[in-house]
Amino acid sequence: MKKSILILAIALMIALSGALYAEQSEYFVKTVPISKVYMHNLGYRIVYEKNDFDIGVLYIPNDWFDLSGQEEPKAELLMTREPEVPYFSVFWKNGEFSHIRLYLHKSLTHGSYGSLKNPESMNDQFDVETLALEF
Repeated sequence: MKKSILILAIALMIALSGALYAEQSEYFVKTVPISKVYMHNLGYRIVYEKNDFDIGVLYIPNDWFDLSGQEEPKAELLMTREPEVPYFSVFWKNGEFSHIRLYLHKSLTHGSYGSLKNPESMNDQFDVETLALEF
């Protein structure tokens, strides 16, 4: 009886000390499947499905992928042939947008890519500094 109480007390102390010293990450990540990807000379137009089955659209400027002039890029692009693509992961640091990571299919003939009908009409959409997503 005394052994089981002692073992229980030690296990409880270990569990509590682990919880006290566990640090919470400053990052929050959300991963979202992509419905369609449109390449534009100024960046990527991404169409995704929101939680209410409505469609959301976001614009990722090419400048966000560039390392020059900024410490860390606002966007990363990973091209692969994995069956899970396309999707994106958005990273927030301390509640503010940090960066986005696009996982796209390597083959531009993949069904996830589409063609823009009037790309010039979207030029203004790529003039963004941060990402405001609707889920």
